[in-house]
Amino acid sequence: MSGGIEVVGIEKLKPLLDKQEVLAAVRDALILQSAGKVRSPLPGQLLFEKPHGDCHIKYGHVEGSSTFAIKVATGFYENPAKGLPANHGLVMVWDAATGAPRVLLNDEGWLTAWRTAAATAIAAKALAPAQMSRVGIVGTGLQASLAVEWLVETLGDQAFVIWGRDPAKAMSLADQHTATGRTVSSVKRIEDLLHTCNVIVTATPSKSALFSGDAVRAGTHVVGIGADSPGKQELPSELFARASCILTDDSNQCLDHGDYGCAVRAGVVGKGRDIMLGEVLAERVRIDRKADDTTIADLTGIAAEDIAIAGLFCEKLAA
Repeated sequence: MSGGIEVVGIEKLKPLLDKQEVLAAVRDALILQSAGKVRSPLPGQLLFEKPHGDCHIKYGHVEGSSTFAIKVATGFYENPAKGLPANHGLVMVWDAATGAPRVLLNDEGWLTAWRTAAATAIAAKALAPAQMSRVGIVGTGLQASLAVEWLVETLGDQAFVIWGRDPAKAMSLADQHTATGRTVSSVKRIEDLLHTCNVIVTATPSKSALFSGDAVRAGTHVVGIGADSPGKQELPSELFARASCILTDDSNQCLDHGDYGCAVRAGVVGKGRDIMLGEVLAERVRIDRKADDTTIADLTGIAAEDIAIAGLFCEKLAA
């Protein structure tokens, strides 16, 4: 305890991780967001150039909940070269009746990482082709690694292909997952990944499109999770023009600083072309995906997910 606030460290949180419970909580959060049941302003953003990093402040309240949450998460991308983790963070849970702080989850960024991985796995499953060839992972950081682990929970045991700007890192990550019994390989050219995979997850802090729109094969479902702050972009804007369906975790947030917003500002697609992922999960909207349809899910990470995972872990701690 610290001044009446319970402080919980990552050492107590990690043993409580249950992927299926997190997936269920994040799924419910996406549905609540799409139904307008969550009050959450646009995130606060602090961007750093030297060294390259960012700080996100996300906060919100779910209608009827006894608590609300404020999450701070950082990503400093030169840290691994210094032997430090790239991600840090914490979540504060507050009493919604009195405004008093209840619990500080000093999670070192892991709650953010897990809920992002869960949302990625859910979005990939939502419009995955009926016949999957291979699953491509673009990136070599923590979120790329977690994508391999969590996608298995929704897509089953698939063959994965990893590409990164540093081929050695891509090979190392592939070897790491191969050692656990998964089928994972790496490629030196991103084109080789795009040509062989029809489910692709991009998980990088890129500031410009990582590939051209016409390099993506027909029938591919692309999930972009890296463009989570202004100035970032992973997916080519012209890919959105090809897409038969564009999913977003939140329309306004993705317009503000997601890949979808980049495409709208480029004049490639208009506002209102997206469908919120929660609408599909709740089956309020049904998508008839054809074999050759190219589809996109743009995820920027929403406060509702932070609220959901914080609430889940608080319940598990109390139990």
